[in-house]
Amino acid sequence: MAGVAFFATLTYELHPQTEPDAAKLLRAELVGHRWQDRFEGERMPSNTLWIKRTAEPGQTTDDVHAACGADLHRAVAAVAGMGKKIALVRAWVQVAGGGTFALVRKPSGA
Repeated sequence: MAGVAFFATLTYELHPQTEPDAAKLLRAELVGHRWQDRFEGERMPSNTLWIKRTAEPGQTTDDVHAACGADLHRAVAAVAGMGKKIALVRAWVQVAGGGTFALVRKPSGA
């Protein structure tokens, strides 16, 4: 039996003293591990990424949430391991199994 696919959105805040290139490396590290920084060709808001993640049979959204958090912590550790000054202040993960999702578009005529 195949797992169930979930969509997760990750938003994170870095400490203001985080080096700018460290912030770019963090985003690149996450994108290199299947996180998406674009949706339908358009960039996601700053410090926000999304992923389509398959849960194994018996796993719940809690398991997907934990895996997303682990991805973020591993990426921060990888950037710090490059000798870059980086500190994660807080993060938010939303896991959804259905419904709609998309970027908010500019109003027509704007």
